[in-house]
Amino acid sequence: MKPRLALFLTTLNLAIAQNFSTPRGISIAGFEAFANSALSSGWNPVGLMKIYDWNIGMSNYYEKNSGFRIHSFAVAKRISERQSLSFVYSPGSTLEFIFPSNVTINIGNTTFKANYDKKITYSSSYAFGYALKPTERLSIGLNTNYITENISETIYKVQMTDSLPNISLETTEFKSAKLSSKISALYELSKNLSLVFSFENLSNTLGERMPEKFKEFELKDKFKVKFSTGLSLKNFKFGFELSSMPEVNAGVEISPTDFLFLRGGFFSDAKEINGVSIGAGFKIGLFGFDIAFFKNTSNIWRDGKLTQTEFFETNFRNPNFNKFIHDKILFSISLDAFGWYEKSIRINEVFVESEIFPHLMDNFEKKEIGFIKLENFSDKPLNALIDFESPSFIKVETQSEGLTLNPGEIKTIPIFLSVGLDKPIISKATEVNFKVKVGRLRKVYDDEKKFKITLRGRNDWNGEVEKLRYFVSFDLPEVINFTRKTIWAKKDTIDSVDPMLRRFIQAKVLIEELSKNITYVSDPSLSLDWVQYPDETLKLHGGDCDDLVVLLASILGSIGIDVAFVDVKEMRNPGESHVYILFDTGIEKRFANVLTENEKRYFIMKDRNGIETIWLPIETTLIREGFERAWEVGAKELYNDFEINLGHLKGKAKIVLLQK
Repeated sequence: MKPRLALFLTTLNLAIAQNFSTPRGISIAGFEAFANSALSSGWNPVGLMKIYDWNIGMSNYYEKNSGFRIHSFAVAKRISERQSLSFVYSPGSTLEFIFPSNVTINIGNTTFKANYDKKITYSSSYAFGYALKPTERLSIGLNTNYITENISETIYKVQMTDSLPNISLETTEFKSAKLSSKISALYELSKNLSLVFSFENLSNTLGERMPEKFKEFELKDKFKVKFSTGLSLKNFKFGFELSSMPEVNAGVEISPTDFLFLRGGFFSDAKEINGVSIGAGFKIGLFGFDIAFFKNTSNIWRDGKLTQTEFFETNFRNPNFNKFIHDKILFSISLDAFGWYEKSIRINEVFVESEIFPHLMDNFEKKEIGFIKLENFSDKPLNALIDFESPSFIKVETQSEGLTLNPGEIKTIPIFLSVGLDKPIISKATEVNFKVKVGRLRKVYDDEKKFKITLRGRNDWNGEVEKLRYFVSFDLPEVINFTRKTIWAKKDTIDSVDPMLRRFIQAKVLIEELSKNITYVSDPSLSLDWVQYPDETLKLHGGDCDDLVVLLASILGSIGIDVAFVDVKEMRNPGESHVYILFDTGIEKRFANVLTENEKRYFIMKDRNGIETIWLPIETTLIREGFERAWEVGAKELYNDFEINLGHLKGKAKIVLLQK
C-alpha cells in the first residue's frame, strides 16, 4: 500500500510572497504586464516603476481547512524619478509536508508498534525588489526571494541486550537556503501595449547543498524564460503569459466604472488547465481593495489525499506556484501614501483659442489651439509629463513624449485638439472645462491649471470658406429625393441633348427647379455666421448666400458635378463678405463655343483628371430669378473680382475647389 502524505497548512499553502500575495494578479493570471504595487513586486518587479511615492499593502486569505490567515506585508518606495525599491515580509508563505510511517517491533511474544515522521518545510518569508527605468519606454527589475527548506526525520533504533532491548529515538535534521531571483524587462510599444521578458529561478545556494538522501525532496526550481504581453484599453485589459516550461496564463480585467474592476483568468501547463480564478477590485481615494477566488482544477486532490509517489511525479519545482493547493479566497488592502515630494515644475502660462468648431474638423485631425509654457525651477534636468482632463467626446493633448527641461529652462509646448470617428453633435455653443496637469510622475503632479473653451454648435461657422465643405452633404435623403424627382421629370429633355451638354443641362434643370422653391434672405457677415445644412434650407425654403451655396453644391455634387466656392471679402462694400459658386460643365476648353461665344461668361480650370474644362459661375442669391439670370450676374462678378480688380492678387478673392 502506498504511504499517504499529510499536508499540514501551517500558513498559506500555495504561494510564497511572489504570487499569492496579490489577489489582483491571481484573478487576472496573465498579470506580468500589469504589476503595479509592492504586493505584486514578486510577480514582476518592473511594476515598482508604476508607484508614485510610497505603496503599502497587506494580503490575507481564507481556506476551508485553515480559516483566515495573514499572508504578506509589503512596502515599496519610489526613491527617484527612475528607481524604486520594495520589501515583502510573508509569514504566510510556508508549505509543510509530513510523511507518516509505521514501524512494528517484535520482541519475543511482545509486539511494539511505533511511528516516525519525515517532515519537509518550504518557506520564503522575505523578498526584495528593485526597478530601474533607463528610458521612457523601457523598465527593468530584479526581485530576490529568500527560500529555506527544512527536512527532519525521526527514526527508532532497537539494540538487543542480555535483558530487555534498548529502544532509542533519533532525529536527523537538515536546513538549506537559497536566493531565487527574477529579472524582468518591460517595453511599452505604445500607451496601450506592453511586452515583458523575464528570466526566473536564477538560484544561488547559501551554505551546504542538499545531502543525497534528501535529494528527492529538493525544490526543482528549473530556470525559466517567460514572455508576457498586456493590452490596456480604456475599460479593458488583457494579459497573456507563455513560459518555457511550458506554461500558459491569461486573463482579463474589465472596469465598468473608475472605481470598480472585474477580473478572470486561468493557469495551465502543456497538459491541462491547473487553475481558474475570478476577482474584483475597488479603488476609493488612496486605498485599493482586491479580492480573488482561486479554484484548483488539476485533480491532484481528487480524493482528498496525496501519495508520496504522486508528490514526486508532480515534479515540485517551486513553492511559488504548484499543484499542491486548495481552493481559497484571497483579499488585500493597499495604500498609495504620497509622502514628501519636491515640486520642481510649474505652469507659467496656458493659452488656448476661446472658441473651437469641432464639426469643422476632419476625423482624427489634430488642430493646434494654443500652447503651454513650463518652467523647471530646480537645479537638475527633468523629464516632464503633461496630462489633460477633458470630456470624453473630445481630446486635448500635447506632443510631450521625451520632453526634457534643463535647470531654469522655460519651454513652450503646442496644445492640440482632436475629434474621433464620431464627431460630437453640439446643438448650440457650449462652454467646456479643461484641466492641464504637469509633473514628473503620473498622478503625482507639480502644478495644474484650469481653462475653458467654447465649443460652437453644429450650425456655427467661423467665416473660413474652406470650412463650408463640412456643411455640404451629397447623400442626405432630402437632397437625393429632390435631385431624383427633378431629373426624372426632365428625363426626356436631358436624354435628347448632345452628351457633351448633358451635365450643363442637368445643372440648369436643377437650378430652375430650385428657383421655384427657394428664396434668398440677406445676411452679410465677415466673421462668425450661422449656416444651414442642405436639408434645413430645403425645409425652410430659404437662406442667405452661404446657405444657398451649400445647398447648390450638395445638389450638384449628388449627381457627380464638381463644384468650387468663390470667396470674396471686402471688394464690394467694406466689412462685407460674399460666396458664390462655380460648377464644372465637363465641356473641354476647345468646345466652349457650344455654350457661349462670350469668354467673359465662363472660367477655364482643370478638372480632377487634369483636363481644362469650362466652369460656369452662378450667383446663388439670384437663383429665384432663374438659371440664366444667376449665370449672367455670376459671370460679371467673377470677371470683375479676378480680371478687373485682381482680387486674387490682393488676397481678397480666391477659388476653393470642393473635393468630393
